[in-house]
Amino acid sequence: MPRISAPTVGAHREAQRAALVRAAEDILREGGVAGINPRTVTERAGMSRSSFYDYFPSKDDLLVAVAIDAFDRWNRGIADALAEADPGLPRLRALVDATMQMTAAGEHELAGPLQQADLSPTRFEDLMVLHDALMRPVADVVAELGVPERFVHLVQGVLGAGVQLVEHGADAIRTAEDVFAMLTAGLPGA
Repeated sequence: MPRISAPTVGAHREAQRAALVRAAEDILREGGVAGINPRTVTERAGMSRSSFYDYFPSKDDLLVAVAIDAFDRWNRGIADALAEADPGLPRLRALVDATMQMTAAGEHELAGPLQQADLSPTRFEDLMVLHDALMRPVADVVAELGVPERFVHLVQGVLGAGVQLVEHGADAIRTAEDVFAMLTAGLPGA
């Protein structure tokens, strides 16, 4: 029986699975989806290749696990920011600021490689459900402001454009100011 490096077998398995997910995240950041395979991931995690299949039936399952971890971190960051903000425009500002700050910190880096993954249709649907859940805080803030629900996607579009700017090197603080101004006051000088 293999040695375990945790107080329980369950804790050991959880740690091993987490190590594989972290290794896959690192590989995705360095070289994209093409670098992900059982050999590269298990080598990076310091495990035997055969152990990959003890935790993930396929590469797609690993990529979805990476996405779930990334979505969970993102959701926690947004929830923490919103919890500290007063309702209304302060909460919108907190949402915008947190989105741009987390993007600048690299929390959005995995989105591109994961979008390029050629996942099976069912695993792709799993990712779409997760992505749709990211809209919930935006929808909640928009509803709280009394703005019609049809504007949720427009707000998400402006946030997405800000994310793209930050990913391409724009200053996160300035971009957050511009996004907030666009959402609350429209185009400057218009």
